[in-house]
Amino acid sequence: MKKESIRKRILSLRNSQSPFRAITKSYRIKEKLFRLPGFIKAKTILFYVSTKDEVETKYMIKEALSLCKRVVVPISDVKNKKLILSELKSLDELEPGAFNILEPKKEFFRPVSLEDIDLVIVPGVAFDKKGNRIGYGKGFYDRFLRSLRKDIPSIGLSYEFQIVDKIPVNDKDVIVNKIVTEKNTIEVKS
Repeated sequence: MKKESIRKRILSLRNSQSPFRAITKSYRIKEKLFRLPGFIKAKTILFYVSTKDEVETKYMIKEALSLCKRVVVPISDVKNKKLILSELKSLDELEPGAFNILEPKKEFFRPVSLEDIDLVIVPGVAFDKKGNRIGYGKGFYDRFLRSLRKDIPSIGLSYEFQIVDKIPVNDKDVIVNKIVTEKNTIEVKS
C-alpha cells in the first residue's frame, strides 16, 4: 500500500473518533509515556503541540512543566522546511502559526539548541512496529530527526489503530525508537 493511501485511511479513522474516546486514549498514552525511564530521566523534552484529532499533548506539556521538565516545542520554518526549537513556559504563550499549529508567540521565542534536547516526542499519522512513520508529507520531522545525535531517543505517540503492518520507506525516512499507544509500548529493534 502506498503512503498516501495509508495516510488517507488512517486520517479518516482518526477524524471519525469521538472527542471523548480521543481524550480517554490520550490520557492512557500519557500515563504510559510518563512512566518510561527515558521520560523520567529526561530534563529537556521536545513535545509537538497537538492539533485536532492527534494524540493530545497540551495537558502532557502542562504536567511536564509542573514536574519541572524543560519543555521545548517546534516552530515550522516553512521557507527553509525545517523546525526551529523554542522553550515553552506556559500554554498561554502559544498562538496559531504555520499550518495552523500552535507555536510560541514572537515575544516568547526562546531558542534552544539541538544539543540540549534529551527526548523527542514525535507526531505521526501512522506507524509500523519497526518504527517507520508517516507524517503529513512535508518531511519536517524526518529532516529534524536526521539532524539529532543518535543517542537522543524519539518516541512516537499513536492511537492503537494508527499502527499498520508495513509502511513503505525511502532513504529520507527516519525511524522512531519507541511508539506509545493506549494499549502498548512498542520497542523498536534497530
